[in-house]
Amino acid sequence: MSVLRIDHVHIYVNNIAEAEGWYKDVLGFTRDESLLFWFTQVGPLVIKNNEAALSLFERKHHSPGHTVAFNIKPSYFHELMEILSLRSIPFTLSDHQVSMSVYFEDIDGNKIEMTSYEYLEASKNIQSYLMSGKL
Repeated sequence: MSVLRIDHVHIYVNNIAEAEGWYKDVLGFTRDESLLFWFTQVGPLVIKNNEAALSLFERKHHSPGHTVAFNIKPSYFHELMEILSLRSIPFTLSDHQVSMSVYFEDIDGNKIEMTSYEYLEASKNIQSYLMSGKL
């Protein structure tokens, strides 16, 4: 499997408005208007500076820490889930309506997300794996 790039990092903050202002003033991040609907539906506020993206989540029950999201080709989901299953690594699937993601943890409990915005192909690939009965 080939990782294309780091897609975004989850940042858990105490106050989203203050964090958004800090990242804007200090690092030049601005809202990703194309993903603002997630924020209005109680999801993260996605901010970007060129290709760098952060997903700001209000810290509620999350201990300090982050989630790193890697962007992959949608065709890699089948291989990824096969690898995770063979190694008995628990994972969850999430349909974000514009992207598909698989979440799991590394050996030290760090959270990892593998995601693709090629929604239809990713969804078909994941469904194909689920229908194969390997889960």
